Amino acid sequence: MAKCNFTIPFQGSAESLVAKAQTAIAQAGGTFNGSSSAGSFAISTPLGKVSGAYMVEGQGFNISIEDKPFLVGCGKIESTLREYLGKS
Repeated sequence: MAKCNFTIPFQGSAESLVAKAQTAIAQAGGTFNGSSSAGSFAISTPLGKVSGAYMVEGQGFNISIEDKPFLVGCGKIESTLREYLGKS
């Protein structure tokens, strides 16, 4: 069962959004596997690993966090991902 679920709306193509997500996660030292429709990711933080899956539906980037450190809140994960995806 997922620990966090949220959707980030986006403009433009799914391919562009997924490429941006892949670049941001790779630059942070994480792993990213997937396509423009669905995939998974993992990234290490000082408190532990955050891993999850995504699915693109229309103009929504649906994210399901499967594993996270107890001390890292869902809101922090969501705001960090929104920040990564907002960068050009």
